[in-house]
Amino acid sequence: MNKLLVVYALLVSTPVLQAQDAGDLASALFSPKRIVKTNLAGYALLSVSANYEQKTGMKTSVGLLAGYKLPSTIHVEAIGRIDGEKQTYTGDVEPKGLYLNPYFRFYTKEAFKGFYLEAFARYFNYSYLLPYDYEKDGRNIRANLDGTAQAFGGGLGLGVQVPLAPRVYLDLNAGYGMAVGSAHVETNDPNLDRDDYLTIKRNIEKYQDDADVQVFILGDVLKDPEAYSTDSKAWADFKNKVFPIVRGGISIGYAF
Repeated sequence: MNKLLVVYALLVSTPVLQAQDAGDLASALFSPKRIVKTNLAGYALLSVSANYEQKTGMKTSVGLLAGYKLPSTIHVEAIGRIDGEKQTYTGDVEPKGLYLNPYFRFYTKEAFKGFYLEAFARYFNYSYLLPYDYEKDGRNIRANLDGTAQAFGGGLGLGVQVPLAPRVYLDLNAGYGMAVGSAHVETNDPNLDRDDYLTIKRNIEKYQDDADVQVFILGDVLKDPEAYSTDSKAWADFKNKVFPIVRGGISIGYAF
């Protein structure tokens, strides 16, 4: 009798299990395979972006976030001790330029839904103007250094993505990593001549040798510039600097 009951239970439950398997298979086949998103939090920082995420497995996806940073003010400070005298500089820069964030995600439940672990890379290429004042021939002159900064790095992040409607998703994430980059600043001020550019070069080299001149920007410290000059310009390079990077966002997207 017990054997008959077991057989009966198996016969009754088999169609239910098959139906569940068929439902899971249908959900996997007909569910969205890609999402296009934009980071709403980025707009507060004057950063416009588009984010494409592609499902690659039941629990995995890959994506690319690409954006452009519009000019926004960042405070810069420089400090050093030259010939026993403390020298300081403060000013504001407005970096702008392109950034890219490719990433891979592993979801704990299923792709596009629930919590996930993310591995990401980051590249950016920004340009900016660095204002400064100087005196020449009895005049106080306001000028700008032309600057560029590039970096590449990566890190890990955590996030959660939830459906708000059948094809509308909310994506919340935060991450941390490290990057290596370089910065370049130069001046070709028409008010300066060859001797002025040579003096700028020597001063930068003197700052490098005699003092630990530090430039504070975005919470990071740049040291040890390499200085150069010609008859028409002077410039300095900060090479292979390691610094932390932070990734985060509140994104809204459409799945299809």
